[in-house]
Amino acid sequence: MKTVALAAFAFAVFSTIPGILLSLTLFSQSAPRADALGDFLVAAYLAGTSTLLSTVGFAIPTALSGSWRRLRVSRAVIIAGALGLIGPVATLLVTAVDAALLIPLFKSVLWLAMALFHGIPGLVLGIVGVLIARVWPGAGRRV
Repeated sequence: MKTVALAAFAFAVFSTIPGILLSLTLFSQSAPRADALGDFLVAAYLAGTSTLLSTVGFAIPTALSGSWRRLRVSRAVIIAGALGLIGPVATLLVTAVDAALLIPLFKSVLWLAMALFHGIPGLVLGIVGVLIARVWPGAGRRV
């Protein structure tokens, strides 16, 4: 489980970095705001919530996969970090596919729609990570 936990942490960190950097860049280029710190904290809260739900989605298939759990920790962290970096782009692509299914949920069950909106891209990236672990297991498997 150490492999799963550290890989999920790497996924969370590397999927949050682009959003935080983009927020800092936008705040530094805009005109002075009345409450810039409050705006940044709201952006950080939204990025954190999105990352948490996406990381839970990522951790589900990786925790259930025996091939993922047998990976060396360093290899799992590298794969998870790389998938975390492409997480924002994957979120856009997956949302384009499942938006028609989620829109009715936003009108009736908002909390479920938000969890699925952010969790499904993480789930897809977790499945991609498991496929990478199966297809290219690497030379250094744990014994």
